[in-house]
Amino acid sequence: MSESGGPFFQRFRRTAVLGVILAAALLFCLASVSRSQIPQPFSSLKKRLVADGFDAKSIEAIYADPRVKEDVQMVRVFFKYREARLDYGQFTTPPAIRKAKAYMQRHKVSLDAVEQRYGVDKTVIAAILLVETRLGASVGKRSVLNTLSTLAALSDAVVRDAFFKAVSRKVSVDPEKFKEWAQKKSKWAYKELTAFLRYTSREEMDPVSVPGSFAGALGIAQFMPTSILAYAEDGNEDGRVDLFDHADAAASIASYLKGFGWRPGIDRQRASKIIFRYNRSRYYVDTVLKISALLKG
Repeated sequence: MSESGGPFFQRFRRTAVLGVILAAALLFCLASVSRSQIPQPFSSLKKRLVADGFDAKSIEAIYADPRVKEDVQMVRVFFKYREARLDYGQFTTPPAIRKAKAYMQRHKVSLDAVEQRYGVDKTVIAAILLVETRLGASVGKRSVLNTLSTLAALSDAVVRDAFFKAVSRKVSVDPEKFKEWAQKKSKWAYKELTAFLRYTSREEMDPVSVPGSFAGALGIAQFMPTSILAYAEDGNEDGRVDLFDHADAAASIASYLKGFGWRPGIDRQRASKIIFRYNRSRYYVDTVLKISALLKG
């Protein structure tokens, strides 16, 4: 038999190739339908970013990346999110405290240096890292760029209405409450988005590949971008601020708490008020302080 095969195999090959082409075309069409659920969601957002001083070519290149897309599921989750529903008790169990103590031992040098430099109790830093990301084990998988861009785009009434229709297919949503929530969140998200783009540009990071929480927080310390620009520190002194580095994360937490008034030997009431600035939840504050006490025991 020749290398090209007989007539049957030639017909089979042509049929197989045609099948692959048709399958690929179908997948492309399905992907296009999925991507066009909210038609051009970032069109007005890109114009706004350029008007506010961002380089037009850079913005166009970022949003042309196929990984950049609207996140309807995130909007649905964020709209229904309630802090009180979180199980903070999981962080004060004996296994969790043992892991935190082991973490403190592994990172003893950097934590001691941070405590000495900023005057912030290292057990509080470890407690925050435990609650935020399980000591770096869970930093989030959502694209920070997609999250913040999606929320910021809600300032556009056309985009907002399209998102309302998409979200309301899965959950019961009051249109007026959604509009009020979306307008408020879009203002907040745009500010965070611009800070994120400045941070990633400064540190020469690919903004599309940075993972984070459904709210756009990133790194081991789960900082929002505006907090990164204001308080993040280079803890390992390598010339970069990388919130996915443990030393940088610890130094950044200490810098943040010190910036809001943390001083060595402060009482519980004052400590509570400062930690509340990190996460505005009484459940969160009480849990962090309880973990800190257990780590000292």
